[in-house]
Amino acid sequence: MEASTVLRESGRSIEQLKKLRRHPIQGVRYLFRWAEFCLRPAETEDKLRKDAQQYWNAPNTELLNQYSHWRGAGIFADDDLSLALGRKNLEVYQQFCRMIGVSRPPRRIVEWGCGGGANAVHFAPLAETYVGIDIAQPSLQECARQLDAAGFRNFEPVLVDACAPDTALTQIAQKCDLFLSTYVFELFPTPAYGLQVLKIARKLLNEGGMAIIQIRFMRDSWTSRPKRFAYKRNVISNAYRVETFWDEAEKCGFSPQAVRLVPRETLNDQSNYAYFVLTT
Repeated sequence: MEASTVLRESGRSIEQLKKLRRHPIQGVRYLFRWAEFCLRPAETEDKLRKDAQQYWNAPNTELLNQYSHWRGAGIFADDDLSLALGRKNLEVYQQFCRMIGVSRPPRRIVEWGCGGGANAVHFAPLAETYVGIDIAQPSLQECARQLDAAGFRNFEPVLVDACAPDTALTQIAQKCDLFLSTYVFELFPTPAYGLQVLKIARKLLNEGGMAIIQIRFMRDSWTSRPKRFAYKRNVISNAYRVETFWDEAEKCGFSPQAVRLVPRETLNDQSNYAYFVLTT
């Protein structure tokens, strides 16, 4: 980190500590996190990928299932909330379609990180085939269960190892018309990993296809930047600058059409969301 950046962050941290002077324990924790971010060496790409694989394949817990958007888990015990999250993503997709003049429904959809099926139950009715990719077998099984309960038999599960995302290309025989990924890029172990998946997405899409990809965007504060250490403690930390992700999508062969910024998502109390619509 450059010296000017350290000084700027130091100033912000001092102000934050002043605000927390009535809560000294929180202040010490904040200072520790800031110091760790500035001084702790980054872990290797290989280690972070292995840690991600291990994390998402740990024995099921309420929190893990919530992060995987399983219906009935954690905050998604509220069934209306569970359905609302996927429904909102469907609305985003429909708005993008109207914006760029797409009227034909996708014949094949590929979702990277389908989790427990929060998106699948809303998007599967649009397509003949719905392909769900995940690094955790239990999530694929839960997604299949949710679609089966809703009366859909068009699900094709694809299990990949977090250390080898390119294996998805050998498992999916036919290209798709829509590539979908929401609440997933922020969970990737590093920004480079996300760009690798972005390249895979382009290879999976037919010409004239569309990708809807949601990322978390960085702000000025260090708290919104990727943490390349201790994956288990920093699960939701991968992020990009909006202009950087746009440029990288172009390098992959996409034509970025638009981006929708959502500073605060009230449905799951998360922030800094950016939805990209990319065409081929």
